[in-house]
Amino acid sequence: MDLILTIVRVIIAIVVPAATLVLAILTLSRVRRAAGVAPEEGQVCLRCGQSRPGGEAQFHYTESVGNARERAVSQQLNPAETPILGAEAHYVCDQCARRFAWNEIVQGLLLVAPYPLYLYVIIPLFAEGAIFANFLIETLLVVLSIAGAVTVFDLYRASLNGEEPLADARDHVAINERRQALGKKFSYYTRFGASHLRG
Repeated sequence: MDLILTIVRVIIAIVVPAATLVLAILTLSRVRRAAGVAPEEGQVCLRCGQSRPGGEAQFHYTESVGNARERAVSQQLNPAETPILGAEAHYVCDQCARRFAWNEIVQGLLLVAPYPLYLYVIIPLFAEGAIFANFLIETLLVVLSIAGAVTVFDLYRASLNGEEPLADARDHVAINERRQALGKKFSYYTRFGASHLRG
């Protein structure tokens, strides 16, 4: 049992952060190389209001299904397509889209980093204090580490599968800006996440 626990700890504390870092570097290189088109006359970014090179952001919204648990249950029990209530397209500059992608990557890396620090720095320093070698703390850090890895993997996958590497980031920027005006009564979907919707 100790061997299995050690293997799982090594995988989550070393392999997962290393893989997350590699995916973050690959995503950043794809995002940095992406270049939008020059804006048309009078066209400004939805977020910053500047007229810089960028591209179109698109998103759909549907009637809100509720919290994440209710959405998961409804999609499993009733996998019917969700009708689209509306769709919007806005211009988002490259700089705002890159800033969104960068912030998400940093957030993912910050979620992954605490577990190796806890396991290889904090526990050896404070090995005699029972408060630091706690199963609940370790479980929480493992969950956060996996969440960070999934976040960075999703960004990498979106940069590969989108129309262009910044397409999904543009969609998220537009959703974040328009959600304030449209309200939280809708569920919002990017182009990448709207495969189960119907028009």
